[in-house]
Amino acid sequence: MTQTVVELHWFPKYSDRFLTTAGSEINLYQVKNRDLVDHGINTNINLDISKSTTATLIAFETRYQFIRSVAPSYHGSGEILFAAGFPNGKVALCNFANENNVEFTPRVSRPCTCLAWSELEPSIIAMGHDRNRSDHCITIWDTERGVPNQTSILQLIGLSETAHSICWDRTFPQVMIAGMSHKYIKMMDFRQNPATVTVANARTVNGLCIAPNGRYLASYVDNVINLWDLRSLDKAISQIQMQKNITHLSWCPTRSSVLTTLQRDSPLINLIDLHWPGSEMDGGEPHSVKRFVSPFPTRHGSRVPSMSYLSWHPYDLERMLALSGTGMICDYRIPQRVAISWDNNNNLYGNNGNELRQFTSPSPPTTPSDSLNQWDCGIDSYEEDVAETIQKRAINNYGLTAEMHRNGDLAGNANLKGVWKQLDHMTKEDCKLGLNTILGVCSAPDGPAMSRSDPVMMKWTDFAIGSGLVVYRSEHRDTAQLLCGWTFDRTKESSFASFIDELCTNKEFTRAALITCFHFKIKQAIDILGRGAEQSADPSSLLRVAAIALSGFSAERSGLWRKQCGAARTQIDDPYLRCMFSFLAHEKDGFETVTNETEISLSDRMAFACNFLSDLKLAEYIKGMVANCIETGDLNGLLLTGATNDGIKLLQSHLDRTEDVQTVALIAARFLTSDLLTDYRVQYWICTYRDLLDIWGLWEQRAQLDINLGKIRSPPQNSRSVFLLCNFCGKNVSMTLQEDQRLRSNTAVMHKLSSCPNCRKPLPRCALCLLHMGTTMGAVSQGHAGIQTGQAGWQSKPFSKWFSWCQTCRHGGHTEHLAEWFNENTECPVTSCSCKCYAKDLPMPQFPREKYALS
Repeated sequence: MTQTVVELHWFPKYSDRFLTTAGSEINLYQVKNRDLVDHGINTNINLDISKSTTATLIAFETRYQFIRSVAPSYHGSGEILFAAGFPNGKVALCNFANENNVEFTPRVSRPCTCLAWSELEPSIIAMGHDRNRSDHCITIWDTERGVPNQTSILQLIGLSETAHSICWDRTFPQVMIAGMSHKYIKMMDFRQNPATVTVANARTVNGLCIAPNGRYLASYVDNVINLWDLRSLDKAISQIQMQKNITHLSWCPTRSSVLTTLQRDSPLINLIDLHWPGSEMDGGEPHSVKRFVSPFPTRHGSRVPSMSYLSWHPYDLERMLALSGTGMICDYRIPQRVAISWDNNNNLYGNNGNELRQFTSPSPPTTPSDSLNQWDCGIDSYEEDVAETIQKRAINNYGLTAEMHRNGDLAGNANLKGVWKQLDHMTKEDCKLGLNTILGVCSAPDGPAMSRSDPVMMKWTDFAIGSGLVVYRSEHRDTAQLLCGWTFDRTKESSFASFIDELCTNKEFTRAALITCFHFKIKQAIDILGRGAEQSADPSSLLRVAAIALSGFSAERSGLWRKQCGAARTQIDDPYLRCMFSFLAHEKDGFETVTNETEISLSDRMAFACNFLSDLKLAEYIKGMVANCIETGDLNGLLLTGATNDGIKLLQSHLDRTEDVQTVALIAARFLTSDLLTDYRVQYWICTYRDLLDIWGLWEQRAQLDINLGKIRSPPQNSRSVFLLCNFCGKNVSMTLQEDQRLRSNTAVMHKLSSCPNCRKPLPRCALCLLHMGTTMGAVSQGHAGIQTGQAGWQSKPFSKWFSWCQTCRHGGHTEHLAEWFNENTECPVTSCSCKCYAKDLPMPQFPREKYALS
């Protein structure tokens, strides 16, 4: 290169090529990684592009003098084409070949001020010129039709005016925006004949550029930048002032919220981050944050060169070519200003719309782009957040299945599985009071008295001699034992045998042996352990050893045997075996080792306590267990508290320790009574879980939860809360329609009502089809008139014909028409109404997705 570069551009359809303009030279370069360059071929330009990339000259053009502006085209498929404008007004199309170059010559010679290719129609180019009273300032040329003539020149615009800058719309073809004559911006739609022109009076006519999302326009004059909403050019939505006069303005092509400027004699690139208060769909005035970056490093004792030009890479995230006033080029990546937040599905996103969630990768990123999407948290794994667990369970209809015990299988937690199984058993037994109430135990001093029980001396069934143990019997204790899961009838041997066989079928041999010992059947317990040893696939199983040790038991319970059992108890891993030997080796009235065995289910311990503890000790034990369950938040304690205020305290304690609002809300909805559902704590749980389901869009699960609540609550007196009233007489239209349906039940035609049945005034018109709103009533056969009477009015009308309206502006129409309108628009369809109806009720927050995907 012999001349200083004054302008450079990336080619829009080629991610590795850019061109530079230097007086009478136009050069085409290809960018490569330094590791891929063949150093044996000396074709590299003598420019320091960056430490990791290098630029190679692959083509050049030197036939043109005094080049004023250059614009690369959007052509692809291997075609390299650009346009160059000159001081005499000529515009040349060049493809770096020595022939087939085409030129446009204006009728009156004057400088070419701007060039702009259409992105949607790559063959069309708009050329802007300086003012001449007898010629147009903007010419639109279809290059596919060949040399400029009457067929290839599509439009001539702006007689006796000046074109300062031009850009094409990114959304609609044949829509062009131009800044003209220092005083207005024109948006011209050539899809109609004559063209539709929208004019905005403003002095900011330079540097017109459109955001990548195709919605916002930016322009400048001197040191002032105006932002425009292309849907309404009446007034700029924001104005930004810079310190010095602006020389260059452009949008970042990969982010619609970043605007860049260069200022005169400044070595810095000015970045303007735009943030809308809601979402970009809502519009409104954005909040801007300015920041500055310097692509050229400062050298000791030397002055930093000023910025001359920049060109954004069309695809790579925030990558640009920066050009200094001395002709130095830098391949530079802008440091991101990433604001992060969690979305409603517990995914971590940045403000560029990229997901930033990769916690399990401890290795550092290998490239700068990787650092945007990978975090090194220094951990190999992370514990799943409770919100993620709740969402996964909700998707699987956790807590909503008809059979309550199946909810435990969906919980993925052994403790919750046992809780749901216990609640299902209590519901089937139609007893939700809990043992605390059934046995007359209450923590309050003035609570009900403890139920009285009768002590009974029981003998060991397998020994003729020896003392037995005292058990306590009462009707309340039998009911409590039934709720604890011991569903057999102790007076019937066959019932007890069936219960034990079911446990053995489920391979719960140690639990079956323990319950058998509780009922003084030692030989049967030995047989159960032996059967378990035979079916066990574990060679290290202690079932056979336990059976041998149990065979040494006698009714006299020798001191030596009891001493050995006490010594070996701490070495037994199985809690049921450990509890069994503790029971057989107990001292008189000493069952603490059994009742305090926390590895055994609470239901088995409570069933044992109901058999072997006296009234006083049983009351103390239940009170202690209730207090312990509430303190620890153990939901198994619902067996003791039941559907009572203590049960609500227990659920609240569980929520405080686990943050699992889903489980407590679902248990409340499925287990608590209607009077307890009115408690403010229960209402808070249910409302919170409803909000979560709404946020995640789990509408079916939300509806099923409301159905379950509706089965418990008493139905309201008035089930209908929304009515259609006539705007003139104020009477209910829908009730009149039902009466009218009864009178016409024998007709066989379709009736359409377009006026109020009371005052005969017309109903409102649909904002789109402009027909009066009405109700289509289906024909009712005479044989089904009695059945179909209740199907009148709205129930006989298809949903697509329903009345729908905006709660803000009160405009509306047929549901199907409004649905079609708001699929493509956000504003109200009524003329002169600027209400953004669709934005009032967006179903889910959406992250903005830019036009170009990252490679």
